[in-house]
Amino acid sequence: MEYFPLILLSYSLILMVIRPFTVLFHELGHAIPALLITKEKVTIYLGSYGDPNRSLNFNIGRLEIWLKYNPFNWRMGLCIPSSKAMSFNQRIIFILAGPFASFIIASIAIYLTFTFDLHGSLKIILTIFLGSAIFDLYANLKPSSEPIALYDGTVGHNDGYCLKQLFYFKKLPATYEKAVKLYDKQQYVEAGDLLHEMLNNGFKETDIYRLAISSFLQVGRFELANSWIDEFISSGALNADDFTNVAITYSNLNEHQKSLNYYNKALLLNPKHKYALNNKGYTLNMLHKFEEAISLFDKAIELDPNFAYSYNNRGLAKIKIGQQVDGLADINHSFALDENNSYAYRNLGIYHLDKGEPVQALALFKKAKQLDQNTHGINELINETEIAVLNR
Repeated sequence: MEYFPLILLSYSLILMVIRPFTVLFHELGHAIPALLITKEKVTIYLGSYGDPNRSLNFNIGRLEIWLKYNPFNWRMGLCIPSSKAMSFNQRIIFILAGPFASFIIASIAIYLTFTFDLHGSLKIILTIFLGSAIFDLYANLKPSSEPIALYDGTVGHNDGYCLKQLFYFKKLPATYEKAVKLYDKQQYVEAGDLLHEMLNNGFKETDIYRLAISSFLQVGRFELANSWIDEFISSGALNADDFTNVAITYSNLNEHQKSLNYYNKALLLNPKHKYALNNKGYTLNMLHKFEEAISLFDKAIELDPNFAYSYNNRGLAKIKIGQQVDGLADINHSFALDENNSYAYRNLGIYHLDKGEPVQALALFKKAKQLDQNTHGINELINETEIAVLNR
């Protein structure tokens, strides 16, 4: 018994070394089938849920890998296939291959080790590896509704939950799969029409509401999104993305207090949701609460230093409180990050309109509309500015 603490410590150290390999094989288990099925790029993160900071980055063909520098932090991982066109059966294979990869590799390794009676220390190490793989298999395939906050502000779920959702949706009419494919191809009007029809026909499931409302928002059909919001909220537990979409709907319908309430619900679930932070700040800008908005844009930029929208929104807020130099610098940086960002043109246009330069403002507003005709309030800004040009 006097050696028990030392043995326990040794086993714990071995497990600490083994766990990163379990995660590595798990994510490769997802990635390799995706590479074979889709023929497109696949990205895996080891040590994070999509955070590229302080990571080693390299490519092996179509496989992009991000490794946190400290392998002892590899307690988590994420695999993101570029293709959105996998069928239900292909998605099932993609999901199952992850947790089973570590288990199969560990099982083969330990079988060979005992079959050829290799060194005892290797038997111990591989036995611990098999135990780690079995734990990984159980933890990942047991469905959990607990959301996983991803680096980009969205949420995900474990493999078991995703499988459960896939098997459920496989039972739905072919219309749903068609709608999902249309959504993945960014054909939001067509996807929304199909989902709207399903809801009208009585298929009132949380995920159908979720995808329908997201489709409507993508193309500015805010009244249609609003028509399903009450049922969506009562259909089940909403996540931070859902509350953000509800808030965006209300914001575009000028129901700003309702909008802020739902942004608060989203941020209560996920304080690092950069889209909720940015869009709540945008709503506060519309309410002329610029200082409060700036603090939210600061948080969003801290989470994602390349988030162009928060820079141009913060820039407008700074301009409105008299910090023109800093504000214009933010908007120009937004252009550097995303030259096709319609809101940067919109906000720079507002700056020129406020300065009494309607000709410059009108050109910027028209550019914003050309890039995205659903840019918030762009038609009203164009009309107002055209009148100002005529009255000069």
